[in-house]
Amino acid sequence: MKLRTTMAGVTASLLLAGLALAQNPVTPNPSAPPAGPLPVTAAPDAAMDRHTMQGEVTSVNPEKGRLLVKTPEGRMMLHFPSSALQNVKKGDSVTLELALKDNGPAPKTK
Repeated sequence: MKLRTTMAGVTASLLLAGLALAQNPVTPNPSAPPAGPLPVTAAPDAAMDRHTMQGEVTSVNPEKGRLLVKTPEGRMMLHFPSSALQNVKKGDSVTLELALKDNGPAPKTK
């Protein structure tokens, strides 16, 4: 369950970043300092595998923060903050970037 939650969080973050960039394209200015936070770089072995895929938004419910995306690999139900989905529409093309990190065995529960 923790892996599923982690993957959903990573997917959501990356999708939001892609949607933000797609809606606000910026022409880089090499002499200007970077705007906003710097990208996070992980240790070389932090993410075991990365996967990028294209998809199409088939359903969006901003009130509930739900987004359904159809990809060649299958359909994905994603969850986001409501405010992040206000400009996302059915039929939008999106790029999903996933990263998988093995956190080891799940803690034993009683």
